[in-house]
Amino acid sequence: MEELHSLTVSDERLEDCREAIEPDLQELVRTTIASGFSAEEVLIAISELVAEDYAVLAKFPSVH
Repeated sequence: MEELHSLTVSDERLEDCREAIEPDLQELVRTTIASGFSAEEVLIAISELVAEDYAVLAKFPSVH
């Protein structure tokens, strides 16, 4: 298990969640690239959105 301050995530549940999310994430990336954005732009935008949501969830200072 990984522990981040008071947030504990089971390796098994994390792997199951990744498997559930991955197909939709890949489709989002493909669709956004087809709309004219580069792969780098898409991945950076997704990373920033995730970091913002994670900062709120974990009550960390925002990095944006």
